[in-house]
Amino acid sequence: MKTIVISLLKGGVGKTFFATHLAWYLAEQEGRRVAFLDLDPQGSSTRRLAKERTGLFSADLFDPEAKLAVGDTAGITVFGADSRLQMIKAAEDVRDFIVRFRALPEHFDYCVIDTGPKWDELTLSAMAVADEVIAPVQVAEDSIECAKMLLTALKKAEAARGGRKVNFLGLLPSMVNAFDKREMDNAVKLATAVGPTMMFPAFVKARPTYKHSAENHHAVWHEKGSGAKAASEEIRSILAEVERRVEARTKETA
Repeated sequence: MKTIVISLLKGGVGKTFFATHLAWYLAEQEGRRVAFLDLDPQGSSTRRLAKERTGLFSADLFDPEAKLAVGDTAGITVFGADSRLQMIKAAEDVRDFIVRFRALPEHFDYCVIDTGPKWDELTLSAMAVADEVIAPVQVAEDSIECAKMLLTALKKAEAARGGRKVNFLGLLPSMVNAFDKREMDNAVKLATAVGPTMMFPAFVKARPTYKHSAENHHAVWHEKGSGAKAASEEIRSILAEVERRVEARTKETA
């Protein structure tokens, strides 16, 4: 099972949008089994994936006494967020999660994890089991500081993993207004500050169609209208590159 974590220590940057679309995209391959873990107590991904296979809860992965009735059915299986996630506060919770998470690989081919906007035990838990991390980021004045905080968090996660490296796929500028000179200047500043190897080689434009697809609880390629085709081609090319990189790294590791 390949585990991809979508994380940035800030809200409103497009994590839920990207995480849900990544799950929808990966599940398109026939027979592929995709687990989706919502570790954001706000539960935005859980609501957006309401049409998928639900009934499991991510909080149960922190509870040694909870039963996990996990099957091997193709498609997306959602481990939803509920109020119990707000009670995850201790290092012991992280250890319990790591142990419980080991039961998932025999049932799934991919695991996508959406995280909240702050560094806490929930985000640490996600990082502790991650194979890959990608970080949607808005190109604002504080983007550089957000990127620095994430890189510091990755180092902390690697320390918790006994030094085992997390493969960072890069910062992905998200919801960018390509006609706004200030935003484009901020994007250049961000790339210069962190270096080109830390940037994902693409960006997601700000499009009304993305908002509409979120409201309709489905992927943007199921939207209709003049802007849907361009939006679909844009995001699918980015998702395809994520999949290509993950599969390539898996082969190198093997």
